[in-house]
Amino acid sequence: MGTLKILFTSDLHGSDLCYRKFIKAIQNYKADVAIIGGDITGKALVPVIAKKDGSYVATLFGVEQHARNEEELAELIDRISAVGFYYKIVTIEEHEELSQNHSLLENVFKELIVERIKKWVDLAENIVKEHKVQFLLMPGNDDIYEIDEIINKSEYVVNPAGKIIQINGIHEVVGSCHANITPWNCPRDIEDTALEAELEELMMNVKNKNTAILVAHAPPYGTQIDLAPALDKDLKYITKGGQLVFEHVGSKAVRKVIEKYQPLLGLHGHVHESKGYDKIGRTLVINPGSEYNEGILHVAITILSDDKVKGYMVLTG
Repeated sequence: MGTLKILFTSDLHGSDLCYRKFIKAIQNYKADVAIIGGDITGKALVPVIAKKDGSYVATLFGVEQHARNEEELAELIDRISAVGFYYKIVTIEEHEELSQNHSLLENVFKELIVERIKKWVDLAENIVKEHKVQFLLMPGNDDIYEIDEIINKSEYVVNPAGKIIQINGIHEVVGSCHANITPWNCPRDIEDTALEAELEELMMNVKNKNTAILVAHAPPYGTQIDLAPALDKDLKYITKGGQLVFEHVGSKAVRKVIEKYQPLLGLHGHVHESKGYDKIGRTLVINPGSEYNEGILHVAITILSDDKVKGYMVLTG
């Protein structure tokens, strides 16, 4: 009877720094399987304006950032990439055109998203593959569909979304990249009824539910891992007594399917603030949380032995 060590993270949102930390953690913790469970692309493009005096300027988190030379430019680019944003070096004229042409801006943004995912896939192929680690990279509800083709082209990195992936001859990974409807109308938001139908079809085809691993981007509703700050109709935080009010925002479909089929393990993300774990019957469910915009990596390590979870922890680094 052998053991299986899984290293799991989610919601990197384009952070190059967090991704590089995850690649390093795979090696340091000697993982057998590495899984990224969704929301892998960033949320913003930061134009870096090349000025006529040879310097550069960009605005990051509302603060002007200046680079006087190529060395400082490289440092600025690293800061932008570390927090999950994309950069494009432009002239003053090009910046004005991007600001006024929404279609052009959207096309450039998509190109940069695809470019970074390709870079991430290449890194996994060049560094992780030689360690004989299975590497699963799944989009989440925030991610555009254009990235799927890049992942699917890889002969090493596997996108488990909508699939059942065999692991070590014992465990099967069931993947779902969708989430129940959010206020932001993300690309892969779907109705909970549709999510339930997707998961039902997948779980019905799992050979052994007792050893199955459900990797669903959306966490199960009503648990310790789906609590997020409550929002009003204007999407502003609701407070009471000066404190944020939290509410359950996970998927009732994910919970229902877990209750019905009782897989061994559920690995989830989506709700950044809800780092932790819970139990639904025999099923251990984990959300490592996310602080990608601070360049902080959260990972969950689980050790499985056939149909038992032998150990688990959530780490930050």
